[in-house]
Amino acid sequence: MGIEKEIDLDEGATQLKDWISTQPHLPQNIHPTLLKRYVHSTRGDLEYAKKIFVLGYTIRQNNPTIFDNRDPLSDNVMNILKSIDMVPLPPVEGCDDKFIFYRLVDCDPDKFDFNDVIKTFFIIADLRMIQPDVPMNAGGDVPIFDMNGFTLRHMTKVVLSTLRVYMRYTQEAHPVRLKAIHVINCTPFLDRVMCLVKPFMKKRVAEMLHFHLPNSDTIYAHMPKAALPDEYGGQQSITKHKEDWFNRINTQRDYITDNSRWKIDESRRNNGNDLCGTLRKLEID
Repeated sequence: MGIEKEIDLDEGATQLKDWISTQPHLPQNIHPTLLKRYVHSTRGDLEYAKKIFVLGYTIRQNNPTIFDNRDPLSDNVMNILKSIDMVPLPPVEGCDDKFIFYRLVDCDPDKFDFNDVIKTFFIIADLRMIQPDVPMNAGGDVPIFDMNGFTLRHMTKVVLSTLRVYMRYTQEAHPVRLKAIHVINCTPFLDRVMCLVKPFMKKRVAEMLHFHLPNSDTIYAHMPKAALPDEYGGQQSITKHKEDWFNRINTQRDYITDNSRWKIDESRRNNGNDLCGTLRKLEID
């Protein structure tokens, strides 16, 4: 990857869609904005866009625990959204970066079902990819994780096979430009958490990590203070934006539950396609 210049997102999305139409096993009903995300995230490198597209949908196909039964209004998903904030924040004037905030609301480990957490994460992530108010600009994605309330009991609930899928998809197949990852209110057992995560982490992603101790203001050196939630000294209302995303989930439920947008049909696979076949073997291995 390395192509940038002046990216024509519309032209790139059209070319990507045309290529997908030659792969009958792949889902054909791809949202136009999502197609543009693939072009934007790869800086106009269409061959790389094809690669992450196929890899992403292959990962989805091979991991039904996370990517099947994705009704965002189901009890298991709604329970996660009530106990964990997963809130994309709106743009901040003068900053191109896009911030997404994650934190526990209900710290009861018994309500921390890791498979449901990751399923819900991808529902929000998939909806975010088609929102017109999430700009495709020179900035990058910056997730912020608040560890307040996260305990060793939460850590014992982590399912390693699911963590592996989450890490692979977000690092290799998610059509965003990841810029940095911030972890605030770090716990004394952060080293144990990192021992769990690091085997699945790419070096380039590890270099994006920034850790901040409780009551620290070091995060302000990395982003405008206004980008943070108001209770952290910023100007964003988590409550307001969380309600906004609940509304989006309600109104765009059909997008997530429409399997024509997500499912590979193996019966229609063109066995002569080297790219799809190779990536499928890599994912299975």
